[in-house]
Amino acid sequence: MGFARLPGVRVVALCDVDSNVLERRAAECAAGGKNRPAFEVETTGDVRTLLDRDDIDVISIATPNHTHSMLACWALDAGKHVYCEKPVSHVVEEGQRIVDAAKRNGRICASGTQGRSASSVRSAIDFVHSGGLGKVHCSRGLCYKPRRSIGADTGPKFVPSSVDYDRWLGPVAYLPLDRRQLHYDWHWNLATGNGDLGNQGIHQMDIARWALGQGGMPKAVASVGGRLGYQDAGDSPNTQVAIFDCGEAPLVFEVRGLPKDKASQSGKWEMDRYEGQSIGNIVHGENGMVRISNSYSWADFIDGDGKKQREWKGGGDHFANFVEAVQADDQSILTAPIVEGHLSSAFCHLGILSHQLGDAATPSEVDSAWAGDPIATDAWGRMRSHLTANAVDLSATPVVLGRPLQVEASGEAIAGDPEATAMLFRNCREPYSF
Repeated sequence: MGFARLPGVRVVALCDVDSNVLERRAAECAAGGKNRPAFEVETTGDVRTLLDRDDIDVISIATPNHTHSMLACWALDAGKHVYCEKPVSHVVEEGQRIVDAAKRNGRICASGTQGRSASSVRSAIDFVHSGGLGKVHCSRGLCYKPRRSIGADTGPKFVPSSVDYDRWLGPVAYLPLDRRQLHYDWHWNLATGNGDLGNQGIHQMDIARWALGQGGMPKAVASVGGRLGYQDAGDSPNTQVAIFDCGEAPLVFEVRGLPKDKASQSGKWEMDRYEGQSIGNIVHGENGMVRISNSYSWADFIDGDGKKQREWKGGGDHFANFVEAVQADDQSILTAPIVEGHLSSAFCHLGILSHQLGDAATPSEVDSAWAGDPIATDAWGRMRSHLTANAVDLSATPVVLGRPLQVEASGEAIAGDPEATAMLFRNCREPYSF
C-alpha cells in the first residue's frame, strides 16, 4: 500500500497465490484509509496475466524469497520497472540475473532495503566515509530478534485450500508442507527462505556493507551457529556469528533468536543488547563508534570516551524514491539500485552457505579455529555466553562450525570448493525457469 498514496501512481491490480489474502487486500484497497484513497483493483493468482498489460508500468514484488528473482526477471523481460523486496534472490547467482535483466531491458529496478532512503542513515554513512571515525576497525550488523519455535508436529500437514501450492513453490522442487503454517514460517526453511540473516538481517547487512564502501563480494566467509534452544521444523540457524573478510576491515554479523536468558523464555522475550542495540548497526573506528537504529530514524556518534558527540535524525520515503526514478527514467536517482540489493543478499547467502556446509563442533574446536582473529573470538565468546544464559548444553546440541569459504571476486565460484560453488546456483522447476 506504500505506492497507492503517492501522487501520479495508480494501483490497478493485485496478485497473490492465496485467494484469502488476495480478497483481504482487495477489500483494504476498496476501503481506503489514512492518507490513502479508496480504489478498486483487479485480482489474479498468476502474475503472468499482468505482464502483457500496457497499463502496467511497474511490478512490485513482496513474495517469499524463493520467487523474488523469478518474478523480477519475468517482469523486467516484459518491459516493466521493478521494485523487489529483500533479499532480491534466494541464492547468490540469481541476484546477478536480475542485475543483468534490468540492464538488458533498460528498466529501473530497486531493492527494498529501506535504510538507504533514510536521511539519518545517509548522514551517518557520509560521516564514516568522510573520515569522522578515523580508520574503521569493524562494521557490525545485529539481529537480536525474538524467534520462537515454529513447532515440531510429526503428523500430516495440509496446505490451506485457498493456496495454489504449485505456484507458491514456483521454481522450487516439490516438497510437502512439514510445519504448522505455510505463511511466514517459510523463512526458517532453507529450501524457501534464508533464515534471519536473510530476513530481518539483510537490512542491517546492507548498512554494514555500505559503511565499509564494499562494492563487491567478500574475500572470505566464516560462520558459527545453529538452531539451538528448541527442536522444531526449521533448519535455518537462529543463533549465528558470520565473519566476512572485506579487506581493510571485517564485517561481523550476529543473529540471536533466543531471549537474553532462560528466565525470559517464560514471558515476553527480552532480548540482549550490544552497545545499546538489539537490531541495528555499529561501525567501530579509531575515534569511537557510529550506531544506526533499525528504525532508520536516528543514528549517533559516540567518541572513544563514551560521550555522544553527534546525532542524526530523520527517515525517508523509499517508495517515493523509486517512483521518482521511474517517472524520470533515471536509475541514478535510486538510493537502493538492484546491484546493491544483489550484493547485500549475496553476503547473507554466503553466511548461510558456510553454515550449511559446516560440521558440529565443540566449543574448544571453535576456539581453536578462530583463535587468530580477536574480533571473531569476541563475537563467538559473547554468543557462547548468551547460549549458556539460555541453558543450552553445547555438548548435547553442539554448534555448527561453518566451512570457511574463499569467494571469487565474480561471486560465481568458491575457490577450490566445487560443492560450495554448485550451491551458488539453483536448478529451477519448469515452467518456472527464468
